[in-house]
Amino acid sequence: MLKKEEILEIKEILEESQNPLFFFDNDADGLCSFLLLQRAIERGKGVAIKSFPALNASYLRKIDELNPDAVFILDKPSVEEEFLLGVLEKGIPVIWIDHHNIQLNKEINPEIIKKIKYYNSFPTSEPVTYICYKISGKKDDEWIAMIGCVGDVYMPDFAKDYAEENPDFFNAKIPIFDAQFKTKIGEITRILNFGLKDTTTNVVQMLKFLTTARNINDLLEENYKTKQFHHRYNQLNRVYLGILKKAEEKSKKEKNQKLIFFTYKSEIAMSSEISNALLFMHPKKIILVGTEKQGRYLFSARGENVRDICLKAIEGIEGASGGGHEKASGVQIPESKLEEFQKKLEELVR
Repeated sequence: MLKKEEILEIKEILEESQNPLFFFDNDADGLCSFLLLQRAIERGKGVAIKSFPALNASYLRKIDELNPDAVFILDKPSVEEEFLLGVLEKGIPVIWIDHHNIQLNKEINPEIIKKIKYYNSFPTSEPVTYICYKISGKKDDEWIAMIGCVGDVYMPDFAKDYAEENPDFFNAKIPIFDAQFKTKIGEITRILNFGLKDTTTNVVQMLKFLTTARNINDLLEENYKTKQFHHRYNQLNRVYLGILKKAEEKSKKEKNQKLIFFTYKSEIAMSSEISNALLFMHPKKIILVGTEKQGRYLFSARGENVRDICLKAIEGIEGASGGGHEKASGVQIPESKLEEFQKKLEELVR
């Protein structure tokens, strides 16, 4: 966890900013991190980062468009130097909050690192949502903090009290991973994750609503403000369930294997959601779910020690990369190297 002094330092910077711009990772943890900070001071704009794997220079246009006096980067382990330099050259401070296991000096020039404010909760790795809730301190926004923490498979220290006060939404007595599939909070993480996979216009509308929503019931009620992202959830949930069914059928044919290796075709990437569901159904297996994009396969990997297994599997494969958490990580493979990667992975798992 960040030190108390670091939490207070971020809080002071946040409160002093009159027009902050929040760049956040395109998932529930990133989204809820932004919401907690924005709602704490009731000002600032949020931008979901859809570039992968890094926050790249294309987002500098948002700096010119919105003219912020501070830039916050939330839950993004990789940021291109060109982006940071573009912000710093305008005299705008950069506050970067993360929780992933990375060696920043290998990613970014040390001279640039000296000019930004960088905070990371590793090795305890509390989600950025949790950190932002500590910065905010707003009890009324505890429901947002719960959504982001559950979305990142983390049981926060306030979960028990929240569950006692809101038994219809959460059960703190079950494993946190199971809570993604057995509680209303878990369902809401998927609603928001799917809502982020919409057009820019619709995502902006969703963010405007979420910055003013009073509680979970506001989110669950279908009305003119929530109609679009409920529609998007229902639409993508059908696609998700269809792909999940195919993945499960494939796993049954390979029921004696320790590995589920599944690829699919879809215009909407949902490998993270599908790999989580497969791990829920097969907790002792190694799960890799990937889809092809621009000549590369992007995989979400789940299971015990899956990060280390994947990093060993990509050794010697030119153009491959990977990283993330110990039990939940990502891998990129050139399309031409897919078969080689799968064979190496099968040998390691075996």
